[in-house]
Amino acid sequence: MANFLAGIFLSLLPERYRRWWEPASTLDFLRASFVSGLVQGLGCFVVFILRYLIFFQQRVAGMGGQVIGAGADEALASRGVQMGMGVVTTLEYVFQPLTLLLVYFALEGAVRLAGAAFTEQILPSLPLHLVAWAQERLEQRRAERALGPPVVDTVERGDGRQYDLRIASCRPKPNWDRLMTVAYEDQFYEVVKEEQAARPRPYVYLLKKNPEGKVIRGLHHYRPDETLPEAPKK
Repeated sequence: MANFLAGIFLSLLPERYRRWWEPASTLDFLRASFVSGLVQGLGCFVVFILRYLIFFQQRVAGMGGQVIGAGADEALASRGVQMGMGVVTTLEYVFQPLTLLLVYFALEGAVRLAGAAFTEQILPSLPLHLVAWAQERLEQRRAERALGPPVVDTVERGDGRQYDLRIASCRPKPNWDRLMTVAYEDQFYEVVKEEQAARPRPYVYLLKKNPEGKVIRGLHHYRPDETLPEAPKK
């Protein structure tokens, strides 16, 4: 039960903020996310209605008092005046910042509920997702600065025994693995080993020519200057 209750709260968080937590089961976490979306959507909707009833009563009473104070008591009996007061009060309520937040979070709760129920997705709250995205971008920029300015890769030919190409780069190539085929100068290669070296090119990849008949699952058309920022188009 404690794990389930924790899942209700943690399903609001983006994945990067809940990686440390392991749910008891995927199904329980989906159920917790469903309940989280239900509580969020229904709770915000109930608060929206209750606030509206209180605001409407107080605002109409205040407007009626102003009309009476002005000596126009008979105007309150007019149906048009009553409807006008109702419309103005409703519009005033709807466009309050807190009201708009309640509407948004009620709709978001409905979307999160639907995601858990129909697509089996754990959808976080959008504001928290934006915070996680901003933090990730900041970390990427810091890591980019720590690597130093980009420089052109160096490409060295090998003897064909250990490797055919040795590529040293200033930036990692996360998609280069045994499933990726690297095309360079009209020849196909596969990555056989990764090594670490000194800066400014600490990422070293050893490649060998593809064996005949190897199925190409992924293809990367390699250029030694691909780490450099692209020149602005004129």
